[in-house]
Amino acid sequence: MRITVSITARKIAVFGGMVIAIAIIGIIFGFLAALIGSQILGDEVGGFGGLVGALAGMVIGYPIGVVIGIFFINKVLHYRGSILMGIIGAVLGGVLPVALAEPLGLNNNPDLLWALILLLPSLSGATGFHLGRALRGG
Repeated sequence: MRITVSITARKIAVFGGMVIAIAIIGIIFGFLAALIGSQILGDEVGGFGGLVGALAGMVIGYPIGVVIGIFFINKVLHYRGSILMGIIGAVLGGVLPVALAEPLGLNNNPDLLWALILLLPSLSGATGFHLGRALRGG
């Protein structure tokens, strides 16, 4: 008995795998940036400098890690796509939740805000990476 998988299901699986892979790489870089930020601001801001540095490092380091993950997918695993569109997607996915937190009221629900900060860069980066490939006809 042979199980056949449709091309659409395979594309969805590849996209989901890419999102998970670049999210993991982003989390690794986010934690490294959080450690560095907490050490830099450790004794500032009335004793809360380490916390401020860790949060800022995570918010900045995670999208940087997602971009590095996109480079890794493209260069090391030789998966074709648009690096530029992936970078634009990852950066926009990292900036938009922070920039729109006040106008959309996301700062009233920190769980939702952090979920968006962690989900959007990898989702939008992978979407941009695949969208650029689709626009080129690949």
